[in-house]
Amino acid sequence: MRRGFKTQAEKSAAEARKMLGVHRIGKLDPWAYADHLNVILLDFHELGLSDATVRQLTKVDGDSWSAMTLEEAGLRSIVLNPAHAATRQANDLMHELSHLELGHTPARVDVSGSGLFLLSNYSEDQEQEADWRAGAMLLPRDALWHHRSRAMSAEEIGRLYGVSKALCEWRLRTTGIEIQLKRRRA
Repeated sequence: MRRGFKTQAEKSAAEARKMLGVHRIGKLDPWAYADHLNVILLDFHELGLSDATVRQLTKVDGDSWSAMTLEEAGLRSIVLNPAHAATRQANDLMHELSHLELGHTPARVDVSGSGLFLLSNYSEDQEQEADWRAGAMLLPRDALWHHRSRAMSAEEIGRLYGVSKALCEWRLRTTGIEIQLKRRRA
Protein backbone atom coordinates (compact mmCIF):
# COMPACT_ATOMS: atom_id res chain seq x y z
CA MET A 1 0.00 0.00 0.00
CA ARG A 2 1.26 3.45 -0.85
CA ARG A 3 2.84 5.46 1.97
CA GLY A 4 0.24 7.71 3.58
CA PHE A 5 -2.66 5.94 1.88
CA LYS A 6 -4.47 4.99 5.10
CA THR A 7 -4.57 8.60 6.27
CA GLN A 8 -5.65 9.75 2.82
CA ALA A 9 -8.43 7.14 2.75
CA GLU A 10 -9.74 8.18 6.17
CA LYS A 11 -9.79 11.83 5.05
CA SER A 12 -11.50 11.09 1.74
CA ALA A 13 -14.09 8.96 3.54
CA ALA A 14 -14.81 11.87 5.91
CA GLU A 15 -15.11 14.25 2.94
CA ALA A 16 -17.48 11.89 1.12
CA ARG A 17 -19.68 11.60 4.22
CA LYS A 18 -19.78 15.39 4.57
CA MET A 19 -20.63 15.85 0.88
CA LEU A 20 -23.48 13.33 1.20
CA GLY A 21 -24.80 14.96 4.37
CA VAL A 22 -23.96 11.94 6.52
CA HIS A 23 -22.80 12.73 10.06
CA ARG A 24 -19.16 11.87 10.75
CA ILE A 25 -20.27 8.87 12.81
CA GLY A 26 -23.47 8.18 10.87
CA LYS A 27 -24.21 5.17 8.73
CA LEU A 28 -23.31 5.55 5.06
CA ASP A 29 -25.55 3.63 2.67
CA PRO A 30 -23.30 2.08 -0.01
CA TRP A 31 -26.23 1.82 -2.45
CA ALA A 32 -26.94 5.54 -2.09
CA TYR A 33 -23.23 6.23 -2.56
CA ALA A 34 -23.22 4.16 -5.76
CA ASP A 35 -26.19 6.21 -6.98
CA HIS A 36 -24.34 9.41 -6.11
CA LEU A 37 -21.38 8.21 -8.21
CA ASN A 38 -23.73 7.32 -11.09
CA VAL A 39 -22.78 3.67 -10.84
CA ILE A 40 -25.59 1.36 -11.97
CA LEU A 41 -26.33 -1.66 -9.80
CA LEU A 42 -27.40 -4.55 -12.00
CA ASP A 43 -29.76 -7.13 -10.54
CA PHE A 44 -28.08 -10.52 -10.88
CA HIS A 45 -31.42 -12.22 -11.46
CA GLU A 46 -32.21 -9.92 -14.39
CA LEU A 47 -29.03 -10.69 -16.33
CA GLY A 48 -30.75 -13.37 -18.39
CA LEU A 49 -28.40 -16.14 -17.29
CA SER A 50 -29.41 -19.76 -17.76
CA ASP A 51 -30.61 -21.72 -14.73
CA ALA A 52 -27.44 -23.82 -14.89
CA THR A 53 -25.23 -20.70 -14.87
CA VAL A 54 -27.16 -19.15 -11.97
CA ARG A 55 -26.80 -22.40 -10.01
CA GLN A 56 -23.07 -22.54 -10.78
CA LEU A 57 -22.46 -18.91 -9.74
CA THR A 58 -24.61 -18.91 -6.60
CA LYS A 59 -24.51 -22.45 -5.25
CA VAL A 60 -21.64 -24.52 -6.68
CA ASP A 61 -19.09 -21.68 -6.89
CA GLY A 62 -20.92 -19.11 -4.75
CA ASP A 63 -17.79 -18.31 -2.76
CA SER A 64 -15.58 -17.90 -5.81
CA TRP A 65 -16.77 -14.36 -6.55
CA SER A 66 -18.21 -11.43 -4.64
CA ALA A 67 -18.90 -8.68 -7.13
CA MET A 68 -18.14 -7.68 -10.67
CA THR A 69 -17.59 -4.20 -12.07
CA LEU A 70 -18.30 -3.50 -15.71
CA GLU A 71 -17.32 -0.39 -17.63
CA GLU A 72 -18.47 0.23 -21.17
CA ALA A 73 -19.07 3.37 -23.18
CA GLY A 74 -18.63 5.56 -20.11
CA LEU A 75 -21.19 3.62 -18.07
CA ARG A 76 -20.10 1.91 -14.88
CA SER A 77 -22.11 -0.90 -13.32
CA ILE A 78 -21.69 -3.45 -10.57
CA VAL A 79 -23.24 -6.87 -10.04
CA LEU A 80 -23.22 -8.32 -6.52
CA ASN A 81 -23.31 -12.00 -5.66
CA PRO A 82 -26.87 -12.55 -4.37
CA ALA A 83 -25.77 -15.68 -2.48
CA HIS A 84 -23.84 -13.53 0.01
CA ALA A 85 -25.28 -11.96 3.15
CA ALA A 86 -26.42 -8.34 2.95
CA THR A 87 -23.55 -7.34 5.27
CA ARG A 88 -21.00 -8.83 2.89
CA GLN A 89 -22.74 -7.28 -0.12
CA ALA A 90 -22.44 -3.86 1.52
CA ASN A 91 -18.69 -4.32 1.91
CA ASP A 92 -18.31 -5.85 -1.56
CA LEU A 93 -20.15 -2.91 -3.11
CA MET A 94 -18.05 -0.35 -1.26
CA HIS A 95 -14.91 -2.28 -2.20
CA GLU A 96 -15.82 -2.12 -5.91
CA LEU A 97 -16.75 1.57 -5.63
CA SER A 98 -13.37 2.16 -4.00
CA HIS A 99 -11.58 0.58 -6.96
CA LEU A 100 -13.49 2.97 -9.23
CA GLU A 101 -12.92 6.04 -7.08
CA LEU A 102 -9.22 5.27 -6.75
CA GLY A 103 -8.84 4.82 -10.51
CA HIS A 104 -7.48 1.30 -10.17
CA THR A 105 -6.73 -0.65 -13.32
CA PRO A 106 -6.77 -4.44 -13.26
CA ALA A 107 -3.33 -6.02 -13.45
CA ARG A 108 -4.79 -8.80 -15.59
CA VAL A 109 -8.06 -9.26 -17.50
CA ASP A 110 -9.13 -12.62 -18.93
CA VAL A 111 -11.93 -12.91 -21.47
CA SER A 112 -13.65 -16.18 -22.31
CA GLY A 113 -13.57 -17.54 -25.86
CA SER A 114 -17.12 -16.28 -26.39
CA GLY A 115 -16.08 -12.81 -25.23
CA LEU A 116 -18.87 -12.73 -22.67
CA PHE A 117 -17.08 -13.55 -19.45
CA LEU A 118 -14.42 -11.29 -18.01
CA LEU A 119 -12.27 -12.00 -15.02
CA SER A 120 -9.96 -9.33 -13.73
CA ASN A 121 -7.39 -9.22 -11.00
CA TYR A 122 -6.07 -6.15 -9.28
CA SER A 123 -2.61 -5.98 -7.79
CA GLU A 124 -2.27 -6.87 -4.11
CA ASP A 125 -1.59 -3.20 -3.28
CA GLN A 126 -4.76 -2.10 -5.09
CA GLU A 127 -6.81 -4.76 -3.31
CA GLN A 128 -5.46 -3.58 0.05
CA GLU A 129 -6.23 0.04 -0.83
CA ALA A 130 -9.79 -0.84 -1.85
CA ASP A 131 -10.23 -2.85 1.37
CA TRP A 132 -8.96 0.01 3.51
CA ARG A 133 -11.04 2.69 1.78
CA ALA A 134 -14.17 0.55 1.86
CA GLY A 135 -13.66 -0.02 5.58
CA ALA A 136 -13.11 3.70 6.18
CA MET A 137 -16.27 4.54 4.28
CA LEU A 138 -18.44 1.98 6.07
CA LEU A 139 -16.88 2.20 9.54
CA PRO A 140 -15.16 5.55 10.03
CA ARG A 141 -12.51 5.66 12.72
CA ASP A 142 -14.41 8.38 14.63
CA ALA A 143 -17.49 6.14 14.76
CA LEU A 144 -15.51 3.15 15.93
CA TRP A 145 -13.88 5.21 18.69
CA HIS A 146 -17.23 6.71 19.72
CA HIS A 147 -19.03 3.37 20.02
CA ARG A 148 -16.20 1.24 21.43
CA SER A 149 -15.40 3.84 24.09
CA ARG A 150 -19.03 3.40 25.16
CA ALA A 151 -18.51 -0.37 25.48
CA MET A 152 -20.40 -1.42 22.34
CA SER A 153 -19.23 -4.77 20.99
CA ALA A 154 -17.97 -5.31 17.46
CA GLU A 155 -21.13 -7.25 16.74
CA GLU A 156 -23.35 -4.38 17.94
CA ILE A 157 -21.38 -1.83 15.93
CA GLY A 158 -21.55 -4.07 12.87
CA ARG A 159 -25.32 -4.35 13.20
CA LEU A 160 -25.63 -0.58 13.60
CA TYR A 161 -23.66 0.03 10.39
CA GLY A 162 -25.01 -2.92 8.39
CA VAL A 163 -21.66 -4.70 8.13
CA SER A 164 -20.25 -7.96 9.44
CA LYS A 165 -18.75 -8.44 12.86
CA ALA A 166 -15.56 -9.61 11.10
CA LEU A 167 -15.23 -6.32 9.19
CA CYS A 168 -15.78 -4.35 12.39
CA GLU A 169 -13.18 -6.41 14.27
CA TRP A 170 -10.70 -5.92 11.42
CA ARG A 171 -11.22 -2.14 11.48
CA LEU A 172 -10.94 -1.99 15.28
CA ARG A 173 -7.69 -3.93 15.12
CA THR A 174 -6.08 -2.22 12.12
CA THR A 175 -6.95 1.32 13.17
CA GLY A 176 -5.33 0.78 16.57
CA ILE A 177 -8.50 1.65 18.46
CA GLU A 178 -8.43 -1.51 20.58
CA ILE A 179 -4.86 -0.78 21.72
CA GLN A 180 -5.68 2.87 22.46
CA LEU A 181 -8.69 1.87 24.55
CA LYS A 182 -6.65 -0.67 26.53
CA ARG A 183 -4.03 1.99 27.28
CA ARG A 184 -6.74 4.45 28.26
CA ARG A 185 -8.26 1.97 30.72
CA ALA A 186 -4.87 1.08 32.26
